[in-house]
Amino acid sequence: MTLEFWTRQIWNACQQQKVCKIKFRNEFFVRIVHPYGICQTRQNKIIVVCWQVDGPGKGGTIPGYRNMLLENCEGIEILEETFEVQRDFNPENPIYKDWVFHI
Repeated sequence: MTLEFWTRQIWNACQQQKVCKIKFRNEFFVRIVHPYGICQTRQNKIIVVCWQVDGPGKGGTIPGYRNMLLENCEGIEILEETFEVQRDFNPENPIYKDWVFHI
């Protein structure tokens, strides 16, 4: 699949505030996330910005915010369950350089 395909999947989930299962390359387990958007970082990386509620993580606690490389995506399943956006989500945070879209 292409980055464009994964971007459309994430956009659809964001628009409907649907929980997603996302499988990333080199990870055995899926992550359960609330997708908040896709942006480019100051290091010119395209990332999925989300609130992760279950699955593997490299440090930090679950649930928590995660920024994951879109290019490492291997699969997305949009679930029927919906979510509420965390009150402290700030799309104006300087960590995010250019948004493709956000919730």
